[in-house]
Amino acid sequence: MVIGVLLLSWNVASVNVPRGLLQQPTDTLRLCAVGDLNLDRRVVGAGLLQGDTLYPFRPLLESLRGADITFGNLESPIVDDATPVPDSGGVFAAPPLAALALARAGFDIVSTANNHAWDGGQPAAEETMRLLTRAGVRFVGSGFGRDMAEQPVILERRGWRVAFFAVTRAWNPAPYTFYKHAGANWVAWGDTAWIFPAIRALKASGRADLIVVSVHGGREYVDEPPDYHRDLLYGLVDAGADLVLAHHPHVLQPVVWSRGKPIVQSLGNFVFVQSDPWTRLSAILRIAVSPDRRMRLSAVPVRVGPQPTLATGAAADSVRRRLRVRLSQPTPSNP
Repeated sequence: MVIGVLLLSWNVASVNVPRGLLQQPTDTLRLCAVGDLNLDRRVVGAGLLQGDTLYPFRPLLESLRGADITFGNLESPIVDDATPVPDSGGVFAAPPLAALALARAGFDIVSTANNHAWDGGQPAAEETMRLLTRAGVRFVGSGFGRDMAEQPVILERRGWRVAFFAVTRAWNPAPYTFYKHAGANWVAWGDTAWIFPAIRALKASGRADLIVVSVHGGREYVDEPPDYHRDLLYGLVDAGADLVLAHHPHVLQPVVWSRGKPIVQSLGNFVFVQSDPWTRLSAILRIAVSPDRRMRLSAVPVRVGPQPTLATGAAADSVRRRLRVRLSQPTPSNP
């Protein structure tokens, strides 16, 4: 449990920085976000298992690396032994090298709160956290105990203190209700009884300049979220979230705005293999936050697969229409 204590202290250390010690941001902050990352051996194994850590990300590498903070939803536990637990349902399991792949691709933080977080049970959840930590990638939404899982992770970039929460509203180990399952002690559930007050408290404390909430939930393969999920997303903004990044439907859904804050209803897939045509179009979402807290969104259109590539032509236009965000050009690769 020593590493668990160290990880907890790493995750919350910057929460205790007094506001008076830091100036207000004066630079524009640039974030980028992608949806589901499934680095399972069967999806990207041809590259990662041969030691090519950049294989899943190479065609769009500079676009991922070009932001101050790059975020994604890690849909596959990272574990050496991919043994399923009896109630896990389907099992995704990425090889240990996947943690280094994320780090080398420029990912600063990933959500580990989703319906596949328990695919390998407690051992896989723990190993995922340890491997990400060793690779230098922050994680949010899981922990060595519920208190840690529900803590925000605060990153400091360009004078900004950016707080991330992550929760899931999807859980594979049925028929259990979430809090009756062992995973409830390791993964953060999207329970408004704690997440709304936690956001309000952090906002009131002044210890973060920007609050981002990652939400895994909703209904799969639909163009719009159901009302119950939309209510949750809007409620997060009402509680004080500045940016909501949602995923799980595997398809893009429109960005909407509430109180001047963007709600990304579904980021779709990024590294994934599925047969439905709409699951194979997605984006790298870019968010530019100016010092006055105004946000500008754009998207690099992407063809999803084990190695995502730039989408062009009619495919790119489809991404624009589904996401309702203007398109931008990818960052050119270094020669």
